[in-house]
Amino acid sequence: MNQDRFHSLPAGAVQLRGTMGKALRQTTENRLKKVDYRKLVDPFRFRNEKDNLWRCEFWGKIVRSAILAWHGTQDAELLQIIRETVDDMLSTQTPDGCISSYPAEMQTEGWDIWGRKYVILALLRYYNLIERDERVLKACCGVLDHLMRQIPPAGQSMPHYGWHEGLAACSILGAVCGVAAASGEQRYRDYARGIVDSGCSLKHNIFQAARRHVPPAEIGNGKAYEMLSCFQGLSEFYLMEPEEEYLNAVMELFRMVREQEIFITGGGGLKDVVGEYWYYGAMRQTRDDSGNHGETCVTATWLHYCDRILKLTGSATAADCMERAFYNAMLGSMKPDGSWYIHANPSPLSGACFKQAAPDQLPGFGEDCCLAQGPEGIAMASYTAVLGSPDGIVLNAYEPLVCSFRTPRGQTARLEVRGEYPWKGDVAVTLHLDKAEEFAIRFRIPCWWKGNSAFLLNGGKLEVVPGDYLLLKRNWSHTDKIELRFDLTPELVLSPDISRTGCVAGPVVLAQDSRLGEVNRPIPADGIVQDAETPGDEFHLVKRLSDGTLLCDYASAGNRFSLDNRLTVWMKKK
Repeated sequence: MNQDRFHSLPAGAVQLRGTMGKALRQTTENRLKKVDYRKLVDPFRFRNEKDNLWRCEFWGKIVRSAILAWHGTQDAELLQIIRETVDDMLSTQTPDGCISSYPAEMQTEGWDIWGRKYVILALLRYYNLIERDERVLKACCGVLDHLMRQIPPAGQSMPHYGWHEGLAACSILGAVCGVAAASGEQRYRDYARGIVDSGCSLKHNIFQAARRHVPPAEIGNGKAYEMLSCFQGLSEFYLMEPEEEYLNAVMELFRMVREQEIFITGGGGLKDVVGEYWYYGAMRQTRDDSGNHGETCVTATWLHYCDRILKLTGSATAADCMERAFYNAMLGSMKPDGSWYIHANPSPLSGACFKQAAPDQLPGFGEDCCLAQGPEGIAMASYTAVLGSPDGIVLNAYEPLVCSFRTPRGQTARLEVRGEYPWKGDVAVTLHLDKAEEFAIRFRIPCWWKGNSAFLLNGGKLEVVPGDYLLLKRNWSHTDKIELRFDLTPELVLSPDISRTGCVAGPVVLAQDSRLGEVNRPIPADGIVQDAETPGDEFHLVKRLSDGTLLCDYASAGNRFSLDNRLTVWMKKK
């Protein structure tokens, strides 16, 4: 079996102490601990989802988010909530192995397979990250065996079931691969191969389409996060069956989505009223005729996909994409107290827009798919901040953090990052080791590294390559001092259609906000940007242009979530 180049560290190993760490703690306290988990289990308990809707997805999505949040916070109360709701879900499983919210006569229709996928994914995450409870793995096997009897390998292929021409049902591929890996059972690997061979869409084989460079907007029906989930499943199947064509498809989709679909904010999705499709989003992100922009579910799933690319290939580009999404699309989708999320980011990213809390998606149920996955996207920051490698560790994040890890010789060590990144550019990294030891640390050098940026080891400047990792394999000791000086000087950038101007400072996107002055006003083209006093505690960062226009960080822009708090990302040019 093939192996990832990088791997996640154990639960609690990484503690973020900066902006993303605060956001994770807030959303844990004000969102995840306040969910009525018993209500989420009720559709499975009573199997009364007779209207072909998707109440079936909420338990899996939210519990998955809760487990990943616990992984980064070690919150004991949250862990107890997770244990109780997992036990509750297991109690709904019938002797035939079925866990479904749909009545027997409607199973495999509508969103049923989609919902079962999220149940398996949540249970697998519990099994892999919290405890190796054999009841949980047995339950996952039971769910899958029941599905395999309903949709046997020799019968009608998976794309013929559910919505979006097969993409939704076939996105169960990753869950099937996860059960195969955890159980070691060949029948699950064979079932996964059948889904891969089906091509996952009634339109065409989506994996072959990617290898032929068919744009994401034209693959399947273009539904963004279902498609990403299918390709993520293929990346996991590749670990079991390392065929080069699988890797090529996975990597080509990553390249095309990054170049053709991702906005300046690091998120994506547009075309319909909730921003759920690929639709040449990079070029259309300034337009007002392309639906709403940036479904939070798309951003969260894009983060997952980047995580797979990062671990599978060691791509620093994938880590750069994640950082841009964390500090903009993801953080900007969350209410400041972490209690709620937006469904679509302001649309378009030009004009005068506002952020709006996600609605009750299924009237009376009180949930929304993006509200369910928002905490998941936030928790990905701690999950990927520091990774392990066979020869050491990989540092992806530079906000304040503490990471405990084992060296290749088994010594317990600690790495600490200090500073105020990404709002200020000076970062210090120190190691705490009882004994000096040789191992590798890979430092991510962002693709935007420029100007006066510098990397210093014990006072000496090292040459680096932007958009790659700096690999330092040496005899490390507690006396070593690493300094990074990030040049965060804001710079103006043209939109892909060259119709508007944006402003970025390192990984942070700047925007006009109505609290700071008129929005959608033209800005000067001289590129002069200066520091400005940050008013109150509503903004992380404020900058002043040469004509006096004030810009703030995108995460803070519009964060009152009200109609009168408007913002503009892509600005008019004078």
